[in-house]
Amino acid sequence: MRWWLGLAFAAVAALTAIAVVALLSARSEEAFRRYGKEFAVGNSVAAAEALKADSTDAGVARHATVIAERQHLAIFVFERSGHPLSRPNSFGLPWSKVPNRDAALRTALAGNRYIQGRNDGSAYTIGLPIHRGAGAALVAYSLRPELRDQLGIVRNEYLQSALIAFGVGAALGLLIATLTARRLARIARAASAIGSGNFDVTVSSALPDEVGSLAASIEQMRAQLQHLFRTLEGDRDRLERLLDRLNEGVLLIDRDLNVEFANDRARELLGAFMRLDRLGGGSQSGDAVTRLAQDLFSVRLPAHLRLTGDDRSLLVSGIPPGEGGDSAIVVAFDETQRERNERVQREFATNAAHELRTPLASIVTAVEMLRTGAKDEPGARDEFLDVIAREADRLTRLTRALLMLARAELRDELPPFTPVEVAPLLGQVAASLPARSGLEILVDCPSALAVHGDADLLEQALSSVAVNAVQHTSRGRVILSGRRDNGSVVIEVVDTGKGIAVAEQGRLFERFYQGSAAANGRPVGFGLGLSIAREAVTALGGEIAIDSEPAMGTTVRFVLPSSGGWSCARES
Repeated sequence: MRWWLGLAFAAVAALTAIAVVALLSARSEEAFRRYGKEFAVGNSVAAAEALKADSTDAGVARHATVIAERQHLAIFVFERSGHPLSRPNSFGLPWSKVPNRDAALRTALAGNRYIQGRNDGSAYTIGLPIHRGAGAALVAYSLRPELRDQLGIVRNEYLQSALIAFGVGAALGLLIATLTARRLARIARAASAIGSGNFDVTVSSALPDEVGSLAASIEQMRAQLQHLFRTLEGDRDRLERLLDRLNEGVLLIDRDLNVEFANDRARELLGAFMRLDRLGGGSQSGDAVTRLAQDLFSVRLPAHLRLTGDDRSLLVSGIPPGEGGDSAIVVAFDETQRERNERVQREFATNAAHELRTPLASIVTAVEMLRTGAKDEPGARDEFLDVIAREADRLTRLTRALLMLARAELRDELPPFTPVEVAPLLGQVAASLPARSGLEILVDCPSALAVHGDADLLEQALSSVAVNAVQHTSRGRVILSGRRDNGSVVIEVVDTGKGIAVAEQGRLFERFYQGSAAANGRPVGFGLGLSIAREAVTALGGEIAIDSEPAMGTTVRFVLPSSGGWSCARES
C-alpha cells in the first residue's frame, strides 16, 4: 500500500469519525432532552389524573406525597384561589426553589399547560390544570441530574471512538480494510437475516482469524437460536392448547393491566379485553376484578373475590408476581353449577325428610299404642298392625323411588346401553298395573321396535307414568303405545282421565309435587313419579313431554333414540 493512499484512507477515516461523532452527539443530546421532557410530562400528567379522585384537601396532600415519592419528582397542588393544598416541601425540594414556579402556576390556573426546562433535559418545570377533585392546578419539578452526566459520558465515548477509528484506519490501510469489509458485509447480511427471524441463512469463513471466529460464533448462535425458537414455539403452543382446555379462565396481566394472555374460558367468563381496566365495559364486576389485579402488584399477596350475578356465580383468585416478576395471574372459576347442585340437594333432602316423617310417625304411634295395651285387644291389635304394614310398605316404595331417582341423576354410573325391545317392556308394565272395574289397559306397539338404552331405567320411567295414569282414571282406557318417528322411537302413555289443570302443568316434574290430585281427600302418591320419569328419560338421552286438558285426559310422550336398525322380530 502506498503511503499517500494510507494517509488518504486515514484522512477519510478521521473525517468520517468526526462527522459521525458530531451527528451522534447532536442526536444523543436531542434524545436525552426529549426523554427528559417526556419523562417529566408523562409523570406529571399521571399525577394530575390520579389526583382527580381526591375530593378533600387532606386526601390531596397525602396522595401528592405518595405520588412524589413513587415517581421521583416534586409535586405541588393548589386550589383555584392559588392557595397550596400540598406540603411546602416535596421530594426534598421547597416550593421557593422551583424555577419558573409563578409562571407555571398562573398558566395551570388559567387551564393551560406550562412546560419549561433545561437544554440538556435534566430538569423540567411542568404546570397542569386539574379538572376534577379538590385541587385545581399542579406544578411539578423533575430534576434528573444523571441525564446530564450520562450525556457527558456519551460525548466522551464518542470522542474516544473517533480516535480509535482514526488510528485503526491509518494502521490497516485500504487493502486490509477492503478485504475485511467484504467479509464483514457477508456476516452482517447473515446477522440481519437472523435478526429478522430467518434462521436458514448460514455464516461461514475460510480464514481462522478474528473475523472467522466471529462468523463461527454467529453460526453457532444461529443454530442455538433456531433450536430455541422452535422449542419455545412448540412449548408455547402446547401451553396455550392446555390452558384453552381448562374449565377455569386464566389471565396473565402486567403492571399496566395489559392482558398478555387470556384463554377461551377467561374470555367467556370475564369478557377480557387487551386491558383489564376495560373489562366488562366499566361494570361493577369488572371494576372489582380490576381492583383485585391492582392489589396483586401493590400488596403482593394472593387475593380472592366472589362475583354473583342474576344467573352466574364466579370465584376469582389472583396470584401476585413472583420475586423479580412483572406479571400476575388471575383465575376465574364458574361455581354456578356447584351452587345450583347444592341447592337442589338441600331441597331434595328437606322434601325427602318431610315425606319420610309421615309414615314413620304413623308407625311410631301404632307401636306406642300396642305397648300401652292395644296388643291385648284383638281388634285394636290387628288395626294397628295393618297400619304398621301399610306404612312400612309406603316407606319401602318411597325408598325405592328415591334410589331410582338418584340412579337416574348419576348418569355416569349407568350400565352400558343395549338394544331394548319396546313391545315386551310395555306388556310387562301393563301387566303390573292394578286392575280396576271399568278401566281397560291396552298395549299398541309393533314387535320390531327397539330403543338404545337401559331396560330397568326405561321400565321404571314407564311404570311411574302408567301408575299415575291408572290412579287418575276412574273409567275408560289407559293405552301404552310405541312407534317410529323420524329416526326416533316415540312411546306414549294415554289415559282418558280427568286431565290436569293448566295452572299445575308447569310444576308437574317438580319433586314431591302432588298438586290437587287426591283420592278421598288424601294424596295418591309421593309426587315422585314424573320426576323419576324425567330424570330417567334424560339419562337415556331422550325427551319427555305432557299434553293434557281438564276432563279430556292426559298424554305423556317419550322420545328416545332408536337402536339403529336393530330388529325385535323373533324367529318362529
